[in-house]
Amino acid sequence: MVDARPFTHREAGTDEPTWLLAPGWDDVPRLDLGALTRGRTRFVVLAPHPDDETLALGATLADLGSADVEVVVVFATHGGRGPGSTPRRVEAERAMATLGAHVRAVWWDLPDGGLPAAEQELARRLAELVDAHTVLLAPAECDGHSDHDAAGRAAEAVARSSSATLLNYPVWMWHWATPADIDWERVRTLSPSLVALRVKESAIDCYTSQLDSSGDAPIVGDSVLRRAHRSFETVLLPTDPDLRRRAAGHVLGGRARDDVAQPFDAMLAGGEDPWHLDDFVYERRRLSLVLACLGRERYQRVLEIGCATGQLSEELTGRADVVVALDASAGALQVARQKTDAVQWIWGAVPADLPNERFDAIILSEVGYFLDGPELVATLRAARRRLTARGEIVLAHWRGPTRDIPLDGRAVHRQAAALMDLPLRARYEDVDLIVEVWGEPVSVYREYRGAS
Repeated sequence: MVDARPFTHREAGTDEPTWLLAPGWDDVPRLDLGALTRGRTRFVVLAPHPDDETLALGATLADLGSADVEVVVVFATHGGRGPGSTPRRVEAERAMATLGAHVRAVWWDLPDGGLPAAEQELARRLAELVDAHTVLLAPAECDGHSDHDAAGRAAEAVARSSSATLLNYPVWMWHWATPADIDWERVRTLSPSLVALRVKESAIDCYTSQLDSSGDAPIVGDSVLRRAHRSFETVLLPTDPDLRRRAAGHVLGGRARDDVAQPFDAMLAGGEDPWHLDDFVYERRRLSLVLACLGRERYQRVLEIGCATGQLSEELTGRADVVVALDASAGALQVARQKTDAVQWIWGAVPADLPNERFDAIILSEVGYFLDGPELVATLRAARRRLTARGEIVLAHWRGPTRDIPLDGRAVHRQAAALMDLPLRARYEDVDLIVEVWGEPVSVYREYRGAS
């Protein structure tokens, strides 16, 4: 990591498309939180100020409620002047209650803005809470805020002396740094549940003083919130080689294609269409709306990701010279192939099996929420790279609640909107469905009438 550059919260910082489209994410492993918790009895989160813990790791902390481990959030400062009850302390207590009954807050009266001078005292107190059975989560030593950096240094010293497992979390690093500044070998992702992501949103909302823009730019502004509302969370391995080895082996591999396909193949095993894609009025209407939202009459190459039994792909053959359709379910593709041989059907799971070709339209319809946060972002990033210069990406998803799958339509479209570096050309939304089209043509009228 490079040294932090000066910044203020009034700046927008590095934008989300720059971060989320960066190739550095391609090789970032996923942290196996389940393996990390085995043999550990306590998670200690060191927060220099109230809100740091929630912005960085709120969803993961909420998920730890089902892991049968104690979670202690240590607030080094009250985020205000002097000890005692400050507005931010009241807000933090509400946020901790929102994250779950398993989360316990510990308050110290160290000076806000003065942690570098109190670093030894910070380490002394922290050592009383940490042992070899502890996972210690602390700010990155390069986060760019003097209190955060001091907390990161103190945590590293305590982890070395106590044999604890240390992980760092970034907050302001996302603001001042760029992808070129990052040591990507240190980065690990976490995939919180949808419930936990929603809990995190509610916990962030508890910090009203940080969200308030009535007098000046809020501390937690729009750019900070976009990063906090990612569908995944991020930690960094420590810089110290010995500390890094304690956590480096806890890696969760990606889901195999057969694992992705299993529930769909099971539903198709009876020989019937479990989703009624051919006859359900919602499904017919969805296909019509997706086709209507496409910006061009004719395409050279179209890719449908998650084609299921091929209804939309078959319709697309009338709009494109080449239609490529991919799905992880061999059973679904067997049905699809019986519809037409005008489509290039591919058996595979995203993002690993996406064809390495260019397309002027890429469609994800009713598929994004079957992916978890890291899988979704990786798929959107891969799709963006495969788009031609004036191509469009189309997303269409049911807006209702989901069960037993990683995400829902709202989460998918929110994450896509944060990632896209393309113009939003069209958006349709009703009670059941949301359709968004990112890319060219921005104006269908001007595209075909040549209007200036």
